[in-house]
Amino acid sequence: MSVPMMIYAYWALAFLIGLLFFRKDIMTFNREFDTRRIALIVASFVVVAINAWVYSHSTTDGGRLLDPLTVLVFSIGNGIAETFMFYAVFRLGTALASRVTQNAWALFFAGFICFVVYSGLIHGLFWINILPEHVVQTSPYKPFFMPIQMLIAGSWALSFFWYRDIRTVILLHALVDLTMVSNVKFSMF
Repeated sequence: MSVPMMIYAYWALAFLIGLLFFRKDIMTFNREFDTRRIALIVASFVVVAINAWVYSHSTTDGGRLLDPLTVLVFSIGNGIAETFMFYAVFRLGTALASRVTQNAWALFFAGFICFVVYSGLIHGLFWINILPEHVVQTSPYKPFFMPIQMLIAGSWALSFFWYRDIRTVILLHALVDLTMVSNVKFSMF
């Protein structure tokens, strides 16, 4: 199977999961904007901006040309699809934990752990094999990459947990994907 077809198949599965299980979260929007939510959204955008800076200083495009259509399609498509998958495994973690406890923090951490494990697996087993070589191993900023990723995952998990806010996370994920595809410069077409 070609690389674009593998990506499209992954997205198709993710969209199916999103439509089957998160239709309510997609169609409705939590209009509660208390101080905590506003602070979380602002902090999330700041972390995504820091990620963009770290990512752009620790990767290389290998001389590949920017494909604007890939930038558009990948940023939006993967932003939506992978957010559905992250949300699904987060919800799976909270559902499993709810069988033994109703403690809010225990539920959150169970969901967060599932989210992080899935994220690590999909990136380690799927994306690393699909994307062209792009990490600059000698970059002084490379050590900051994983801590920033954990901050991103934490802010997205809190958005899911506290507000069922999948839309903001889709936007944030699309921005992260925009950063990645703009720096790695691979083509899906």
